Amino acid sequence: MNEQTEMMMENIRQFAESNISSISLKIEREGIPDDLYAKIIQQGLIGATLPPELGGAGLDRNSYDAILFQLARISPSVAFHVFMNNSLILRSLEKAGRMDIISEIISGKERYGIAPGPLMEGGEDGEGSLIIEPGSRNIVIGRNGGKVTVLTGMPRLLDKKPLGLRGLKTDIAILEDNGEQILSREDMEAIWEDGSWHSAAIFLGLAEGALEKAIEYTKVRKTFNFSLKDYEPVAFRMSELKSELEIFKNTLFSDVEDSLTGMMLKTLSAEFSRRATKYALQFHGGYGYLEDFGVEKFYRDAVSLNSIMFRPITDKRVLAAKIYGEKSGFL
Repeated sequence: MNEQTEMMMENIRQFAESNISSISLKIEREGIPDDLYAKIIQQGLIGATLPPELGGAGLDRNSYDAILFQLARISPSVAFHVFMNNSLILRSLEKAGRMDIISEIISGKERYGIAPGPLMEGGEDGEGSLIIEPGSRNIVIGRNGGKVTVLTGMPRLLDKKPLGLRGLKTDIAILEDNGEQILSREDMEAIWEDGSWHSAAIFLGLAEGALEKAIEYTKVRKTFNFSLKDYEPVAFRMSELKSELEIFKNTLFSDVEDSLTGMMLKTLSAEFSRRATKYALQFHGGYGYLEDFGVEKFYRDAVSLNSIMFRPITDKRVLAAKIYGEKSGFL
């Protein structure tokens, strides 16, 4: 990890612990509050990867991944919101030359949502689910029939509580077949693939958040006059998970930039996030299922993000094609 990345890791760690940690439960129940969002804007986290000439910070991959990692360690919902804006919305608008909307987003004048449903496996065509954030202009970026569109209508809302990413406080809507086409499907696929490193940063960040809580809990929780950490199955499993995490982090924050390594890391870290958060939850016992302990959200969000950010067939075919050097794994 270079010096710039280390500084970013420490700065965002302090920001997250000072501004997010104490209200993390409130975020899960009520969404990202306006005062926190204003601080996120002030920190330049929305528009972090945009070039300075467009009003962004122009951060490199490692610095941006440090932001996502540290935010996910405290609140995966906040991390996903930052990722959604930087890696999907702003990248799409930059390619489309929509500087008018870009300026609204990075200034905090407007808050935008995105449609992960059509990006998920099996949602490439036709209608899909939209995420609309309360207080927005109901302008979202999604994909319908292979097109990326900006929708300005009022979609029909469904009253459902999401399994994960509750901090986004989202509504689920029906994708209307209207709007302005701004990007081709091929361009969107390229943007999605370029986001592999950043997806991995969120997966690993939330895994670290869950493991930190589990390690601390197993130190203090006693049974039969012994701490949970004193039992081999607990201590060995937590040590193995922590070891895997550190190896993944070494790759994430290395100087490597190629898309093959990024896709490898995304594929492995997606599965790892589910496994690590599951054990963190289990080692808390019944307490782990209580919101106040702050560990159950990591498992819920890991599962939800696996369905949104990782496409088990599509992404593995991309990985196989990169490894074989030709189309593979299609039978």
